[in-house]
Amino acid sequence: MVKRQGLSRANDRRGGRFGHWLERPDYAVVPAGKQELGRAIELVIPTTKMVVIEATQIPKNVVSSIPTLEFNGLFDGQAVYQLGVIGELKDQGVGKYQTLAKRYPAHLESDLATKVTATSERAISQQDTRGLYQVLYQVDGDAEGVHEDVSPLTAPDIAFMTKVLGMNLTAIWVRLMIRRFSGQALVKASHEGITYHDAIYRAHFPYADYHLTNQKSAPATVIGAQIERANKGSEQ
Repeated sequence: MVKRQGLSRANDRRGGRFGHWLERPDYAVVPAGKQELGRAIELVIPTTKMVVIEATQIPKNVVSSIPTLEFNGLFDGQAVYQLGVIGELKDQGVGKYQTLAKRYPAHLESDLATKVTATSERAISQQDTRGLYQVLYQVDGDAEGVHEDVSPLTAPDIAFMTKVLGMNLTAIWVRLMIRRFSGQALVKASHEGITYHDAIYRAHFPYADYHLTNQKSAPATVIGAQIERANKGSEQ
């Protein structure tokens, strides 16, 4: 995914903490909260460029009494590439739609699908930075709808979409950040024209297994998930 320049004996100016054989990548991907790690890498390998993952992908706990859709897309700064629409499922316990259970692909009428796509692509194309984005779209009884603010695609949804689409969205995101992204390659990787079987995502919160108490189940605290496929059964 990233070109490497071979191996070199790394010398640390602060006492040899990195004094061992270390690869010399062109890029290093570090979380936003690990600036010290980034500075340490730059000190040892000044030719490596840092790619910072901003800590903005925190899932929102959206609860709605009307059907809620999630349009997912990739924006390369010029064009929006559609990754599909997810439909949130109703929680039978509370009788509302939540982000803890969802289906891909969402089952939409042609007119609604066209409207959701056009509205969401327009909203994503107005973003200032490249990336993977999601637009929440709520549909009322008259098939009219309103989209919420655009937000970065969350980690659980990246994992889910990677499973159902059969392509590594994390690797694609990294290529996008280092400006080695090809829209044509994405379209080819997405197997355009193939019919995807339904996949159901249900978040899991096995707090007892980790001896955690007084925890609330919410999108931001998802520990695991089960994915049920129409043609393959379930997987963790």
